[in-house]
Amino acid sequence: MTQNEILRRFPNASAAFIAANLDADHSGPVAVVEPDSGDAPLAAETVQGPAGRKFFVRVTSFRRRLLDEDNLCEKYHVDLCRYAGAIPDDAPDQVKIEVGQIKSRREEILIEIYEL
Repeated sequence: MTQNEILRRFPNASAAFIAANLDADHSGPVAVVEPDSGDAPLAAETVQGPAGRKFFVRVTSFRRRLLDEDNLCEKYHVDLCRYAGAIPDDAPDQVKIEVGQIKSRREEILIEIYEL
């Protein structure tokens, strides 16, 4: 794609965008297409290993003003626990998550993790 083609399609394109997408000789990397699996039957290999440890995660929000139940968002906090290595995964078969809120003068989040 030439620079004129890029600017025609993306009139507000930055110089970095143009440089990243400019490929005059088409020698750049080509997208790798997933290979065709064919019509052969699936191999008899184990798809999922044995169930590991299970966890109970309780996220309690202490708030001055209580929220509607559907506005309590525990996903961010549970994902942080997963990224920190406190829990291995947040899949429903490995983690039970409970969310609650308590009216309080101090606003804070309490995260409790128990191994079942």
